[in-house]
Amino acid sequence: MDSATQSLITKEFSELSSIYFNAAYFGPSPLRSKDTILAAMKRELDPSFYAYDDWMSISEKLRVKFARLLNVSADTITHSTSSSDVVNIVANGFIFEKGDHVAAINKDYPSNILPWMLAERHGKFTFDKLDLGSEVVPTPEWLEKNLKPQTRIFNVSYVTFDTGKKIDLLAIGKYLKSKNILFVVDATQALGGLEITAEELVNIDVLTVSSYKWMLGPYGHAFAYFSQKAQDQIYHLNANWILSPNSKQVYNLLDYTTETLPGARQYDRGQAANLLCSGCLEGSLSFLLEMGLPNIRKHNESVRDYFLANYPKEKYTLVTPLEHMANIVCLKANQGDSITLEKELKKRNVDVSVRQGNIRLSFHIFNTNAQVDELIQALDH
Repeated sequence: MDSATQSLITKEFSELSSIYFNAAYFGPSPLRSKDTILAAMKRELDPSFYAYDDWMSISEKLRVKFARLLNVSADTITHSTSSSDVVNIVANGFIFEKGDHVAAINKDYPSNILPWMLAERHGKFTFDKLDLGSEVVPTPEWLEKNLKPQTRIFNVSYVTFDTGKKIDLLAIGKYLKSKNILFVVDATQALGGLEITAEELVNIDVLTVSSYKWMLGPYGHAFAYFSQKAQDQIYHLNANWILSPNSKQVYNLLDYTTETLPGARQYDRGQAANLLCSGCLEGSLSFLLEMGLPNIRKHNESVRDYFLANYPKEKYTLVTPLEHMANIVCLKANQGDSITLEKELKKRNVDVSVRQGNIRLSFHIFNTNAQVDELIQALDH
């Protein structure tokens, strides 16, 4: 990384008061978000003569920016509130037939489990929570053995929240496409810290990402990508005046229609043009686009690998398999418990998380090798 880029990153995250390895919990917004939020706040304080078109165009501008991160059309992108809400759209909007099954991995994040458990009560499908058993991650071969013949949808996290294990999106996506099974991917613990390639995305039907972690945005927002195949098979169930094509003209609001704006806009949450939320998103998206997701991934891998080469291996067991690792590294102390260790790290101003008994370390663009040295010192204390 050149000195100018490093200086920019240092400036953008100068508000961080800790040695922060916790983007998997809550990603810090770049400093530029403060300016965009303040500009939005100024409008909130004084909306005098605020043009309707300017206000209503905010969500579309953000949709276009997010689409650029995935190199897709803005017509495939929707605004939501969380990954859970996106999965709920799929669970309740997909047209099932008698005997259909939906599958997910048992012990995956609740966003990928609870919507299906609730929707299953309607009796339209059977939800299969699949145990991996001795498998590290699901593979096409494992899916071939474990998916029921009537499976219509498979939902999984790209990177697991508690162990940091990354699946092979390309291999699984190709397999599911060959079986005509809808592929729903939760990329909340991935996108922003790494990219989704065009080759991977072409086999994904729905991709969702909560904005407040690796995307460095605000809590209470999520983006999602819906392929054309997904749009053709998933109905939107919520009426919302913003979704109406007549919402483009404030003078036409009483010309009622259940038609929607084109593409994945049909799934947009209400009030998507929230000024303060959008202000924060504008800052984070502009930063991610300026840095470039491939460049962010390379930096994150470099800092992560520096840690892996130097941490005290005699004191900790590596939980995350090296061959399935992304930006998250999970460790377990050979002596003592992780909760106590987290508290000790906090005393040394090192911010990490504990998930399912594992110390979870998240390596993102603002982290440096010098910070890793301090982390290792704290772990070796």
